[in-house]
Amino acid sequence: MKANRRTTRETLTRLLVACWGTVAGRCLPLALTTLLIGLVDDGISWPALAQEIAGTVLVWAVVSFVFAAVAALLLRRRARTSGLSLRDDALGERQRLLLRPMPLADGWRERVRAELTSSQRVFLVAEKGDEEIHFRWRPGRGDRSVWGSMAFDATAGTVLLDVREQEGLPGVAGLGKGSAFAAACQIARVTGLESTGTAPA
Repeated sequence: MKANRRTTRETLTRLLVACWGTVAGRCLPLALTTLLIGLVDDGISWPALAQEIAGTVLVWAVVSFVFAAVAALLLRRRARTSGLSLRDDALGERQRLLLRPMPLADGWRERVRAELTSSQRVFLVAEKGDEEIHFRWRPGRGDRSVWGSMAFDATAGTVLLDVREQEGLPGVAGLGKGSAFAAACQIARVTGLESTGTAPA
């Protein structure tokens, strides 16, 4: 139990750093603009330059860290409520997860398919026999969507979920990233799937 908590804490820390880097990069143009406006208003001099740089860097760091913390905590909450494990690469454009149904019983593949296709978030569903299903999924309230697919392994009792982002998605907390993981969490919750603890091949 302690080892699992330590691993989760380390994963959250690495994810926070990744979120912070993303937010800081998005906030950089605004920080530079604020710095230039301050220099013009106060007059360009070495003392003024040093003061403006220090103040801008401090505000930039604090604001970007707060936004990053919110994004990381939202991703952790999504993972917890869906039964998925939080991942270091939760901001990645593609998420490949090996999942299993809970409970594992006869007809589980049909149940997973039925629950997936009955969701209002899913559309353009294309099935390839009993082994695969491809679809589009809306992770947010708008019409923008991600690509998704499920590959069923009846022998192992597992499902390989593959979710890929498209351009233009707002992401988690406005980061522009994390939509694929958010969608994977939603899909897992809707279909009753959970992490196997094993990385897909």
